Amino acid sequence: MNRSAPIVLFVLLLLAAGCAKIVTPVGGPKDVTPPSVTKEHPANGTTNFKGNSFKVTFNEYVTLNNTVENVLISPPPATPPTYTLSGKSLIVKFQDTLLPDQTYNVSFANCIQDFTEGNPLPLYSYAFSTGPAVDSMMVEGKVVDAITMKPASNCFVFAYLDDVDSLPLTTRPQFITKTLANGTFQIKNLKAGRYKIFVLDDEDNNLMYSQPTESVAFSTELYDAVPIQKDTAAVADSVASDSVQVVADTVKPMPLLRLFKAKVPQKLQKSQNKEKGKYEFVFSEEVADVKLQGIDTTVDFFTYTGHDSLILYLKADLTDTVQLVCMMGDTLVDTLELKPFKEKDTRGTRRNRDEKSAALSVTASNKGELYKPLTLNFPYPIHSCDSVRVRLVAKKKYAGNDTNYLWITIPDTFVMSVSIPFNYEEKVPYELMIRDSVFTGYNGCCNDTVTATFTAKTEKDYGTLKMQYKVPANGVSYVATLLSEKGTELRSDKVAPNEVVVYDRMPAGKYKVRLLEDNNGNGVWDTGDYKQKLLPEKVEFFSQSLTVRGYWELEECFEWGDK
Repeated sequence: MNRSAPIVLFVLLLLAAGCAKIVTPVGGPKDVTPPSVTKEHPANGTTNFKGNSFKVTFNEYVTLNNTVENVLISPPPATPPTYTLSGKSLIVKFQDTLLPDQTYNVSFANCIQDFTEGNPLPLYSYAFSTGPAVDSMMVEGKVVDAITMKPASNCFVFAYLDDVDSLPLTTRPQFITKTLANGTFQIKNLKAGRYKIFVLDDEDNNLMYSQPTESVAFSTELYDAVPIQKDTAAVADSVASDSVQVVADTVKPMPLLRLFKAKVPQKLQKSQNKEKGKYEFVFSEEVADVKLQGIDTTVDFFTYTGHDSLILYLKADLTDTVQLVCMMGDTLVDTLELKPFKEKDTRGTRRNRDEKSAALSVTASNKGELYKPLTLNFPYPIHSCDSVRVRLVAKKKYAGNDTNYLWITIPDTFVMSVSIPFNYEEKVPYELMIRDSVFTGYNGCCNDTVTATFTAKTEKDYGTLKMQYKVPANGVSYVATLLSEKGTELRSDKVAPNEVVVYDRMPAGKYKVRLLEDNNGNGVWDTGDYKQKLLPEKVEFFSQSLTVRGYWELEECFEWGDK
Protein backbone atom coordinates (compact mmCIF):
# COMPACT_ATOMS: atom_id res chain seq x y z
CA MET A 1 0.00 0.00 0.00
CA ASN A 2 1.27 3.48 -0.88
CA ARG A 3 1.01 5.44 2.42
CA SER A 4 2.43 8.71 0.88
CA ALA A 5 -0.61 9.36 -1.43
CA PRO A 6 -2.90 10.88 1.27
CA ILE A 7 -0.06 13.09 2.42
CA VAL A 8 0.60 14.43 -1.08
CA LEU A 9 -3.10 15.10 -1.60
CA PHE A 10 -3.27 17.02 1.69
CA VAL A 11 -0.31 19.20 0.68
CA LEU A 12 -1.89 19.98 -2.71
CA LEU A 13 -5.12 21.06 -1.04
CA LEU A 14 -3.20 23.39 1.26
CA LEU A 15 -1.42 24.97 -1.72
CA ALA A 16 -4.71 25.45 -3.58
CA ALA A 17 -6.24 27.13 -0.57
CA GLY A 18 -3.30 29.46 -0.34
CA CYS A 19 -3.75 30.56 -3.96
CA ALA A 20 -7.50 31.18 -3.64
CA LYS A 21 -8.68 34.75 -4.45
CA ILE A 22 -9.65 36.81 -1.44
CA VAL A 23 -13.07 38.54 -2.03
CA THR A 24 -14.17 41.58 -0.11
CA PRO A 25 -17.38 40.82 1.82
CA VAL A 26 -20.48 42.20 0.09
CA GLY A 27 -22.43 44.79 2.11
CA GLY A 28 -26.13 44.63 2.94
CA PRO A 29 -29.01 46.31 1.09
CA LYS A 30 -28.90 50.06 0.44
CA ASP A 31 -30.31 52.25 3.21
CA VAL A 32 -33.61 53.79 2.05
CA THR A 33 -35.02 54.67 5.48
CA PRO A 34 -35.38 58.38 6.31
CA PRO A 35 -34.16 59.69 9.66
CA SER A 36 -36.55 59.58 12.60
CA VAL A 37 -36.96 61.85 15.62
CA THR A 38 -35.78 60.45 18.94
CA LYS A 39 -36.09 63.52 21.16
CA GLU A 40 -37.54 67.07 21.13
CA HIS A 41 -36.66 69.80 23.61
CA PRO A 42 -38.88 71.43 24.63
CA ALA A 43 -41.48 68.75 23.82
CA ASN A 44 -43.52 69.11 20.64
CA GLY A 45 -46.78 70.82 21.62
CA THR A 46 -45.26 72.76 24.53
CA THR A 47 -47.37 75.57 25.98
CA ASN A 48 -46.11 78.77 27.67
CA PHE A 49 -43.01 78.42 25.48
CA LYS A 50 -40.01 80.32 26.88
CA GLY A 51 -36.78 81.29 25.23
CA ASN A 52 -36.22 81.56 21.50
CA SER A 53 -35.08 78.10 20.31
CA PHE A 54 -35.91 74.41 20.21
CA LYS A 55 -33.81 71.30 19.61
CA VAL A 56 -34.70 68.13 17.68
CA THR A 57 -32.51 64.99 17.90
CA PHE A 58 -32.55 62.22 15.28
CA ASN A 59 -31.45 58.58 15.20
CA GLU A 60 -28.63 59.41 12.76
CA TYR A 61 -26.63 62.32 11.38
CA VAL A 62 -28.68 64.58 9.10
CA THR A 63 -28.24 67.42 6.60
CA LEU A 64 -30.63 70.22 5.60
CA ASN A 65 -31.82 70.81 2.04
CA ASN A 66 -32.68 74.42 1.14
CA THR A 67 -34.31 75.76 4.29
CA VAL A 68 -35.41 78.91 2.44
CA GLU A 69 -37.74 76.91 0.19
CA ASN A 70 -38.52 73.87 2.32
CA VAL A 71 -39.18 75.28 5.80
CA LEU A 72 -42.47 77.05 6.46
CA ILE A 73 -43.24 78.87 9.69
CA SER A 74 -46.75 79.93 10.54
CA PRO A 75 -47.16 82.76 11.38
CA PRO A 76 -44.06 83.75 9.35
CA PRO A 77 -41.45 85.82 11.22
CA ALA A 78 -40.02 88.98 9.69
CA THR A 79 -36.48 87.54 9.97
CA PRO A 80 -35.83 83.84 9.21
CA PRO A 81 -34.51 81.77 12.12
CA THR A 82 -31.06 80.17 12.10
CA TYR A 83 -30.62 76.41 11.67
CA THR A 84 -27.61 74.75 13.33
CA LEU A 85 -26.60 71.07 13.15
CA SER A 86 -24.77 69.74 16.21
CA GLY A 87 -24.05 66.02 16.23
CA LYS A 88 -27.36 64.30 15.48
CA SER A 89 -29.38 67.33 16.58
CA LEU A 90 -30.94 70.31 14.80
CA ILE A 91 -31.23 73.59 16.70
CA VAL A 92 -33.71 76.19 15.43
CA LYS A 93 -33.21 79.68 16.89
CA PHE A 94 -35.63 82.54 16.25
CA GLN A 95 -34.20 86.00 15.55
CA ASP A 96 -37.47 87.89 16.20
CA THR A 97 -39.30 88.25 19.48
CA LEU A 98 -42.10 85.69 19.56
CA LEU A 99 -45.65 87.03 19.74
CA PRO A 100 -47.49 86.56 23.05
CA ASP A 101 -50.31 83.98 23.32
CA GLN A 102 -49.56 82.70 19.81
CA THR A 103 -49.32 79.16 18.41
CA TYR A 104 -46.39 78.59 16.04
CA ASN A 105 -46.00 75.74 13.58
CA VAL A 106 -42.63 75.00 11.95
CA SER A 107 -42.87 72.51 9.04
CA PHE A 108 -39.92 70.85 7.26
CA ALA A 109 -40.98 69.42 3.87
CA ASN A 110 -38.32 67.05 2.45
CA CYS A 111 -35.77 69.33 4.08
CA ILE A 112 -34.25 66.95 6.65
CA GLN A 113 -32.18 64.19 5.02
CA ASP A 114 -29.91 61.48 6.38
CA PHE A 115 -26.23 62.25 5.94
CA THR A 116 -25.14 59.06 4.15
CA GLU A 117 -27.82 58.41 1.51
CA GLY A 118 -29.82 61.65 1.44
CA ASN A 119 -33.12 59.93 2.31
CA PRO A 120 -35.56 62.77 3.12
CA LEU A 121 -38.00 62.92 6.00
CA PRO A 122 -41.15 63.77 3.97
CA LEU A 123 -42.77 66.07 6.52
CA TYR A 124 -41.86 66.99 10.06
CA SER A 125 -43.76 69.62 12.04
CA TYR A 126 -42.97 71.16 15.39
CA ALA A 127 -45.69 73.18 17.12
CA PHE A 128 -45.60 75.24 20.31
CA SER A 129 -47.51 78.05 21.95
CA THR A 130 -46.33 81.12 23.83
CA GLY A 131 -49.72 81.02 25.57
CA PRO A 132 -51.53 78.46 27.74
CA ALA A 133 -52.83 76.29 24.85
CA VAL A 134 -51.76 75.08 21.39
CA ASP A 135 -54.39 75.94 18.80
CA SER A 136 -55.81 72.72 17.38
CA MET A 137 -57.82 73.75 14.30
CA MET A 138 -56.97 73.64 10.60
CA VAL A 139 -58.21 74.36 7.08
CA GLU A 140 -57.45 72.13 4.10
CA GLY A 141 -58.22 71.92 0.41
CA LYS A 142 -56.83 71.50 -3.07
CA VAL A 143 -55.50 73.87 -5.75
CA VAL A 144 -55.58 73.13 -9.49
CA ASP A 145 -54.67 75.02 -12.64
CA ALA A 146 -57.84 76.80 -13.77
CA ILE A 147 -57.62 75.75 -17.43
CA THR A 148 -55.88 72.34 -17.36
CA MET A 149 -57.32 71.23 -14.00
CA LYS A 150 -53.95 69.67 -13.15
CA PRO A 151 -52.73 69.89 -9.52
CA ALA A 152 -50.87 73.12 -8.72
CA SER A 153 -47.89 72.16 -6.56
CA ASN A 154 -45.48 74.27 -4.51
CA CYS A 155 -47.81 77.29 -4.28
CA PHE A 156 -48.13 79.37 -1.13
CA VAL A 157 -51.48 79.20 0.65
CA PHE A 158 -52.31 82.07 3.01
CA ALA A 159 -55.01 82.23 5.68
CA TYR A 160 -56.30 85.45 7.28
CA LEU A 161 -58.73 85.90 10.14
CA ASP A 162 -59.71 89.32 8.82
CA ASP A 163 -61.94 89.48 5.74
CA VAL A 164 -60.17 92.39 4.04
CA ASP A 165 -59.63 92.19 0.27
CA SER A 166 -56.43 94.24 0.31
CA LEU A 167 -54.59 91.93 2.74
CA PRO A 168 -52.88 89.72 0.09
CA LEU A 169 -51.74 92.90 -1.70
CA THR A 170 -50.29 94.76 1.26
CA THR A 171 -49.69 92.46 4.25
CA ARG A 172 -47.67 89.33 4.92
CA PRO A 173 -50.01 86.46 5.82
CA GLN A 174 -50.95 85.50 9.35
CA PHE A 175 -50.81 81.77 8.54
CA ILE A 176 -49.03 80.00 5.71
CA THR A 177 -48.35 76.64 4.05
CA LYS A 178 -47.56 75.24 0.59
CA THR A 179 -49.40 72.88 -1.73
CA LEU A 180 -48.07 69.35 -2.13
CA ALA A 181 -47.37 67.55 -5.42
CA ASN A 182 -51.04 66.55 -5.68
CA GLY A 183 -52.18 70.15 -5.13
CA THR A 184 -53.54 69.58 -1.63
CA PHE A 185 -52.72 71.67 1.43
CA GLN A 186 -53.29 71.96 5.16
CA ILE A 187 -52.80 74.97 7.42
CA LYS A 188 -52.64 73.63 10.97
CA ASN A 189 -52.60 74.97 14.52
CA LEU A 190 -55.18 77.67 13.89
CA LYS A 191 -57.60 79.26 16.31
CA ALA A 192 -61.28 78.47 15.87
CA GLY A 193 -62.88 80.88 13.42
CA ARG A 194 -63.61 81.64 9.77
CA TYR A 195 -60.70 82.25 7.43
CA LYS A 196 -60.04 84.07 4.19
CA ILE A 197 -57.96 81.78 1.93
CA PHE A 198 -55.63 83.07 -0.78
CA VAL A 199 -53.21 81.09 -3.00
CA LEU A 200 -50.12 82.68 -4.59
CA ASP A 201 -47.38 81.48 -6.93
CA ASP A 202 -44.98 84.01 -5.45
CA GLU A 203 -42.43 85.10 -8.06
CA ASP A 204 -40.57 87.64 -5.92
CA ASN A 205 -40.83 85.73 -2.60
CA ASN A 206 -42.23 88.66 -0.62
CA LEU A 207 -45.37 86.76 0.49
CA MET A 208 -47.63 89.36 -1.14
CA TYR A 209 -49.49 89.59 -4.45
CA SER A 210 -47.26 92.32 -5.84
CA GLN A 211 -46.57 91.27 -9.45
CA PRO A 212 -49.26 91.26 -12.19
CA THR A 213 -47.69 88.12 -13.67
CA GLU A 214 -48.11 86.10 -10.46
CA SER A 215 -50.74 83.34 -10.52
CA VAL A 216 -53.38 83.37 -7.77
CA ALA A 217 -56.44 81.50 -6.56
CA PHE A 218 -59.10 82.66 -4.13
CA SER A 219 -62.63 82.13 -2.95
CA THR A 220 -65.26 84.76 -2.43
CA GLU A 221 -66.35 83.00 0.79
CA LEU A 222 -64.83 82.47 4.23
CA TYR A 223 -64.23 78.95 5.52
CA ASP A 224 -64.46 77.44 8.98
CA ALA A 225 -61.42 75.91 10.63
CA VAL A 226 -62.04 72.33 11.77
CA PRO A 227 -60.32 70.14 14.38
CA ILE A 228 -56.95 68.74 13.33
CA GLN A 229 -57.26 65.11 12.34
CA LYS A 230 -54.97 62.52 13.92
CA ASP A 231 -53.17 61.72 10.66
CA THR A 232 -52.40 65.10 9.13
CA ALA A 233 -49.07 64.30 7.49
CA ALA A 234 -50.68 64.94 4.10
CA VAL A 235 -54.09 65.38 2.58
CA ALA A 236 -55.27 62.22 0.82
CA ASP A 237 -54.99 61.98 -2.95
CA SER A 238 -58.71 61.29 -3.00
CA VAL A 239 -59.33 64.99 -2.41
CA ALA A 240 -60.11 65.70 -6.05
CA SER A 241 -63.64 67.00 -6.25
CA ASP A 242 -64.96 70.56 -6.24
CA SER A 243 -65.35 70.34 -2.46
CA VAL A 244 -63.43 68.78 0.40
CA GLN A 245 -65.70 67.49 3.15
CA VAL A 246 -63.54 67.35 6.25
CA VAL A 247 -66.10 66.87 9.00
CA ALA A 248 -69.84 66.67 9.46
CA ASP A 249 -72.44 68.68 7.56
CA THR A 250 -72.28 71.46 10.15
CA VAL A 251 -69.04 72.75 8.59
CA LYS A 252 -68.89 74.46 5.21
CA PRO A 253 -66.69 72.39 2.87
CA MET A 254 -63.60 73.93 1.34
CA PRO A 255 -63.95 74.35 -2.45
CA LEU A 256 -61.48 73.43 -5.13
CA LEU A 257 -59.39 76.57 -5.68
CA ARG A 258 -58.48 77.37 -9.29
CA LEU A 259 -55.12 78.98 -9.97
CA PHE A 260 -55.04 81.61 -12.72
CA LYS A 261 -53.03 84.54 -14.01
CA ALA A 262 -54.96 87.78 -14.39
CA LYS A 263 -55.07 89.45 -17.77
CA VAL A 264 -52.67 92.35 -17.94
CA PRO A 265 -52.36 95.10 -20.57
CA GLN A 266 -50.83 93.76 -23.76
CA LYS A 267 -47.18 94.68 -24.13
CA LEU A 268 -44.51 93.99 -26.72
CA GLN A 269 -41.67 92.15 -24.99
CA LYS A 270 -39.27 91.25 -27.77
CA SER A 271 -38.77 91.62 -31.51
CA GLN A 272 -36.26 89.91 -33.76
CA ASN A 273 -35.32 89.71 -37.43
CA LYS A 274 -33.15 86.61 -37.93
CA GLU A 275 -33.75 86.12 -41.64
CA LYS A 276 -34.63 88.24 -44.64
CA GLY A 277 -38.30 89.25 -44.82
CA LYS A 278 -39.30 87.58 -41.53
CA TYR A 279 -39.93 89.48 -38.29
CA GLU A 280 -41.07 87.97 -35.00
CA PHE A 281 -42.81 89.94 -32.24
CA VAL A 282 -43.31 88.38 -28.80
CA PHE A 283 -46.01 89.84 -26.52
CA SER A 284 -46.81 89.54 -22.83
CA GLU A 285 -50.26 88.03 -23.43
CA GLU A 286 -52.14 85.93 -25.97
CA VAL A 287 -52.31 87.65 -29.35
CA ALA A 288 -55.63 86.41 -30.72
CA ASP A 289 -57.01 89.98 -31.02
CA VAL A 290 -53.77 91.74 -31.96
CA LYS A 291 -53.53 93.23 -35.45
CA LEU A 292 -50.73 95.04 -37.28
CA GLN A 293 -51.44 97.98 -39.56
CA GLY A 294 -48.94 99.69 -41.81
CA ILE A 295 -48.46 103.43 -41.39
CA ASP A 296 -46.72 103.27 -44.73
CA THR A 297 -49.50 101.78 -46.90
CA THR A 298 -46.99 100.53 -49.49
CA VAL A 299 -45.81 97.79 -47.10
CA ASP A 300 -47.35 94.48 -48.13
CA PHE A 301 -47.11 91.76 -45.49
CA PHE A 302 -48.65 88.58 -44.12
CA THR A 303 -48.88 87.65 -40.43
CA TYR A 304 -49.00 84.27 -38.72
CA THR A 305 -50.41 84.17 -35.19
CA GLY A 306 -48.93 81.98 -32.46
CA HIS A 307 -49.96 81.81 -28.81
CA ASP A 308 -48.15 84.94 -27.66
CA SER A 309 -46.32 85.96 -30.82
CA LEU A 310 -46.87 87.35 -34.29
CA ILE A 311 -44.65 86.42 -37.19
CA LEU A 312 -44.65 88.92 -40.05
CA TYR A 313 -43.56 88.03 -43.57
CA LEU A 314 -42.81 90.72 -46.16
CA LYS A 315 -43.78 90.40 -49.81
CA ALA A 316 -40.86 92.53 -50.93
CA ASP A 317 -37.48 93.40 -49.43
CA LEU A 318 -37.22 96.62 -47.47
CA THR A 319 -34.88 99.37 -48.56
CA ASP A 320 -35.77 101.77 -45.72
CA THR A 321 -37.15 101.53 -42.19
CA VAL A 322 -40.96 101.50 -42.05
CA GLN A 323 -43.38 101.77 -39.13
CA LEU A 324 -46.40 99.69 -38.15
CA VAL A 325 -48.97 100.20 -35.41
CA CYS A 326 -49.99 97.26 -33.22
CA MET A 327 -53.70 97.40 -32.33
CA MET A 328 -55.79 95.33 -29.94
CA GLY A 329 -59.34 96.13 -31.01
CA ASP A 330 -59.42 99.93 -31.01
CA THR A 331 -56.56 100.22 -28.51
CA LEU A 332 -53.03 101.10 -29.57
CA VAL A 333 -50.60 98.62 -28.02
CA ASP A 334 -47.31 99.76 -29.52
CA THR A 335 -45.57 101.19 -32.58
CA LEU A 336 -43.20 98.80 -34.35
CA GLU A 337 -40.26 99.43 -36.64
CA LEU A 338 -39.24 97.18 -39.50
CA LYS A 339 -35.64 97.70 -40.54
CA PRO A 340 -33.99 96.29 -43.67
CA PHE A 341 -32.41 92.89 -43.00
CA LYS A 342 -28.67 92.87 -42.50
CA GLU A 343 -26.93 89.81 -43.86
CA LYS A 344 -24.58 88.19 -41.37
CA ASP A 345 -20.96 88.65 -42.35
CA THR A 346 -19.53 85.13 -42.66
CA ARG A 347 -16.24 86.07 -44.28
CA GLY A 348 -13.35 84.26 -42.70
CA THR A 349 -15.63 81.92 -40.77
CA ARG A 350 -16.23 78.24 -41.33
CA ARG A 351 -19.81 77.34 -42.31
CA ASN A 352 -21.58 75.40 -39.57
CA ARG A 353 -22.74 72.00 -40.77
CA ASP A 354 -26.06 72.58 -38.95
CA GLU A 355 -26.66 75.98 -40.55
CA LYS A 356 -30.00 76.05 -42.40
CA SER A 357 -29.89 75.51 -46.12
CA ALA A 358 -30.96 78.32 -48.42
CA ALA A 359 -33.50 75.93 -50.01
CA LEU A 360 -37.21 76.32 -49.27
CA SER A 361 -38.04 73.28 -47.16
CA VAL A 362 -41.36 71.53 -47.82
CA THR A 363 -43.07 69.07 -45.47
CA ALA A 364 -46.16 66.93 -46.02
CA SER A 365 -48.95 66.36 -43.48
CA ASN A 366 -52.08 64.17 -43.45
CA LYS A 367 -50.16 61.48 -45.31
CA GLY A 368 -52.42 58.50 -46.01
CA GLU A 369 -55.51 60.04 -44.41
CA LEU A 370 -58.78 59.14 -46.15
CA TYR A 371 -60.78 62.17 -45.05
CA LYS A 372 -58.13 64.90 -45.05
CA PRO A 373 -56.22 65.95 -48.15
CA LEU A 374 -52.46 65.54 -48.32
CA THR A 375 -51.07 68.99 -47.50
CA LEU A 376 -47.75 70.59 -48.40
CA ASN A 377 -46.45 73.04 -45.78
CA PHE A 378 -43.92 75.82 -46.41
CA PRO A 379 -41.81 77.74 -43.87
CA TYR A 380 -42.32 80.99 -45.77
CA PRO A 381 -45.17 82.39 -47.95
CA ILE A 382 -44.73 81.41 -51.59
CA HIS A 383 -45.36 83.16 -54.89
CA SER A 384 -48.35 82.24 -57.02
CA CYS A 385 -47.81 79.62 -59.67
CA ASP A 386 -49.91 77.71 -62.21
CA SER A 387 -50.12 74.00 -63.03
CA VAL A 388 -47.49 72.51 -60.77
CA ARG A 389 -47.24 68.83 -61.65
CA VAL A 390 -47.41 66.27 -58.84
CA ARG A 391 -46.53 62.67 -59.63
CA LEU A 392 -48.29 60.14 -57.39
CA VAL A 393 -47.38 56.47 -57.87
CA ALA A 394 -49.63 53.77 -56.42
CA LYS A 395 -47.49 50.67 -55.78
CA LYS A 396 -50.02 47.89 -56.05
CA LYS A 397 -48.88 44.46 -54.99
CA TYR A 398 -50.28 42.43 -57.85
CA ALA A 399 -51.27 44.95 -60.55
CA GLY A 400 -47.96 46.82 -60.67
CA ASN A 401 -47.39 50.53 -60.32
CA ASP A 402 -50.13 52.96 -61.27
CA THR A 403 -48.83 56.47 -61.97
CA ASN A 404 -51.13 59.49 -61.56
CA TYR A 405 -50.35 63.10 -62.49
CA LEU A 406 -52.09 65.82 -60.49
CA TRP A 407 -51.95 69.56 -61.09
CA ILE A 408 -52.09 72.22 -58.40
CA THR A 409 -52.25 76.01 -58.64
CA ILE A 410 -51.10 78.55 -56.05
CA PRO A 411 -53.24 81.74 -56.00
CA ASP A 412 -51.71 85.21 -55.80
CA THR A 413 -51.83 85.41 -52.02
CA PHE A 414 -49.44 84.77 -49.15
CA VAL A 415 -49.90 80.97 -49.03
CA MET A 416 -47.98 78.78 -46.58
CA SER A 417 -49.76 75.50 -47.35
CA VAL A 418 -51.51 73.86 -50.28
CA SER A 419 -53.75 70.78 -50.40
CA ILE A 420 -53.57 67.92 -52.92
CA PRO A 421 -56.99 66.19 -53.00
CA PHE A 422 -56.97 62.58 -54.17
CA ASN A 423 -59.12 59.49 -53.55
CA TYR A 424 -56.69 56.91 -52.24
CA GLU A 425 -57.16 53.17 -52.44
CA GLU A 426 -57.08 51.59 -49.00
CA LYS A 427 -53.89 49.84 -47.88
CA VAL A 428 -52.05 50.84 -51.05
CA PRO A 429 -48.53 52.30 -50.68
CA TYR A 430 -47.98 55.62 -52.46
CA GLU A 431 -44.99 57.68 -53.45
CA LEU A 432 -45.30 61.41 -54.14
CA MET A 433 -42.74 63.43 -56.09
CA ILE A 434 -42.54 67.11 -57.11
CA ARG A 435 -39.53 68.37 -59.00
CA ASP A 436 -37.26 71.05 -57.60
CA SER A 437 -37.61 74.85 -58.08
CA VAL A 438 -41.36 74.91 -58.75
CA PHE A 439 -42.17 76.77 -55.51
CA THR A 440 -40.50 80.09 -54.76
CA GLY A 441 -40.82 81.84 -51.41
CA TYR A 442 -41.09 85.58 -51.10
CA ASN A 443 -37.69 85.33 -49.44
CA GLY A 444 -36.23 84.27 -52.79
CA CYS A 445 -35.61 80.60 -51.90
CA CYS A 446 -36.79 77.67 -54.05
CA ASN A 447 -37.62 74.12 -53.10
CA ASP A 448 -35.50 71.02 -53.55
CA THR A 449 -37.14 67.89 -54.95
CA VAL A 450 -40.10 66.92 -52.76
CA THR A 451 -40.71 63.24 -52.04
CA ALA A 452 -43.03 61.52 -49.60
CA THR A 453 -44.00 57.88 -49.12
CA PHE A 454 -47.03 56.60 -47.20
CA THR A 455 -49.68 53.91 -47.15
CA ALA A 456 -53.34 54.85 -47.39
CA LYS A 457 -55.40 54.06 -44.32
CA THR A 458 -58.62 52.05 -44.30
CA GLU A 459 -62.11 52.58 -42.93
CA LYS A 460 -61.10 50.34 -40.04
CA ASP A 461 -58.59 53.00 -38.94
CA TYR A 462 -61.43 55.37 -38.01
CA GLY A 463 -64.07 55.27 -35.29
CA THR A 464 -66.95 57.37 -33.97
CA LEU A 465 -67.57 59.03 -30.61
CA LYS A 466 -71.07 60.06 -29.56
CA MET A 467 -71.06 62.28 -26.48
CA GLN A 468 -74.20 63.43 -24.69
CA TYR A 469 -73.71 66.66 -22.77
CA LYS A 470 -75.87 67.09 -19.69
CA VAL A 471 -75.35 70.76 -18.90
CA PRO A 472 -77.65 72.92 -16.74
CA ALA A 473 -80.51 74.79 -18.43
CA ASN A 474 -79.58 77.98 -16.59
CA GLY A 475 -79.16 80.39 -19.48
CA VAL A 476 -75.35 80.06 -19.42
CA SER A 477 -73.50 78.94 -22.54
CA TYR A 478 -71.39 75.78 -22.42
CA VAL A 479 -68.60 74.92 -24.86
CA ALA A 480 -67.36 71.36 -25.42
CA THR A 481 -63.85 70.90 -26.78
CA LEU A 482 -62.38 67.70 -28.18
CA LEU A 483 -58.64 67.41 -27.52
CA SER A 484 -55.91 65.02 -28.53
CA GLU A 485 -54.20 62.95 -25.85
CA LYS A 486 -51.46 65.61 -25.69
CA GLY A 487 -54.00 68.43 -25.25
CA THR A 488 -54.17 69.86 -28.79
CA GLU A 489 -57.61 71.37 -29.46
CA LEU A 490 -59.28 69.56 -32.36
CA ARG A 491 -62.86 70.84 -32.33
CA SER A 492 -65.12 73.08 -30.23
CA ASP A 493 -68.94 73.16 -30.12
CA LYS A 494 -71.47 75.17 -28.15
CA VAL A 495 -73.73 72.58 -26.55
CA ALA A 496 -77.30 72.74 -25.26
CA PRO A 497 -78.72 70.66 -22.37
CA ASN A 498 -78.78 66.93 -23.30
CA GLU A 499 -77.36 67.62 -26.76
CA VAL A 500 -75.56 64.71 -28.45
CA VAL A 501 -72.50 65.65 -30.48
CA VAL A 502 -71.25 63.08 -33.00
CA TYR A 503 -67.51 63.02 -33.68
CA ASP A 504 -67.15 60.77 -36.70
CA ARG A 505 -64.22 59.69 -38.84
CA MET A 506 -61.86 59.99 -35.88
CA PRO A 507 -58.45 58.32 -36.26
CA ALA A 508 -58.18 55.51 -33.71
CA GLY A 509 -56.46 56.72 -30.57
CA LYS A 510 -56.98 58.41 -27.22
CA TYR A 511 -58.81 61.70 -26.74
CA LYS A 512 -59.94 64.08 -24.00
CA VAL A 513 -63.10 66.16 -23.72
CA ARG A 514 -63.35 69.47 -21.87
CA LEU A 515 -66.43 71.47 -20.90
CA LEU A 516 -66.34 75.23 -20.35
CA GLU A 517 -68.92 77.27 -18.47
CA ASP A 518 -68.86 80.24 -20.85
CA ASN A 519 -70.34 83.00 -18.70
CA ASN A 520 -69.95 85.81 -21.23
CA GLY A 521 -70.81 83.69 -24.27
CA ASN A 522 -67.67 84.55 -26.26
CA GLY A 523 -66.81 80.91 -26.91
CA VAL A 524 -63.39 80.99 -25.23
CA TRP A 525 -62.08 80.61 -21.68
CA ASP A 526 -61.69 83.85 -19.72
CA THR A 527 -59.35 84.28 -16.78
CA GLY A 528 -60.17 85.91 -13.44
CA ASP A 529 -59.16 89.11 -11.67
CA TYR A 530 -58.66 89.20 -7.90
CA LYS A 531 -58.87 92.99 -7.66
CA GLN A 532 -62.30 92.89 -9.31
CA LYS A 533 -63.35 89.77 -7.33
CA LEU A 534 -63.78 87.98 -10.66
CA LEU A 535 -63.22 84.22 -10.67
CA PRO A 536 -61.97 82.41 -13.80
CA GLU A 537 -64.56 80.60 -15.88
CA LYS A 538 -65.03 77.03 -14.69
CA VAL A 539 -63.64 74.12 -16.66
CA GLU A 540 -64.31 70.41 -16.23
CA PHE A 541 -62.74 67.42 -17.99
CA PHE A 542 -64.46 64.15 -18.72
CA SER A 543 -63.52 61.74 -15.95
CA GLN A 544 -61.30 59.58 -18.16
CA SER A 545 -59.46 59.59 -21.46
CA LEU A 546 -61.52 58.20 -24.31
CA THR A 547 -60.16 55.38 -26.47
CA VAL A 548 -61.61 55.45 -29.98
CA ARG A 549 -61.15 52.14 -31.83
CA GLY A 550 -61.31 51.65 -35.55
CA TYR A 551 -64.68 50.58 -36.93
CA TRP A 552 -66.29 51.05 -33.49
CA GLU A 553 -68.77 53.55 -32.10
CA LEU A 554 -68.23 54.78 -28.56
CA GLU A 555 -71.11 56.37 -26.62
CA GLU A 556 -70.53 58.38 -23.43
CA CYS A 557 -72.33 60.92 -21.26
CA PHE A 558 -70.65 64.01 -19.81
CA GLU A 559 -72.65 65.52 -16.94
CA TRP A 560 -71.54 68.92 -15.71
CA GLY A 561 -70.68 68.85 -12.01
CA ASP A 562 -70.76 65.04 -11.81
CA LYS A 563 -67.68 64.16 -9.79
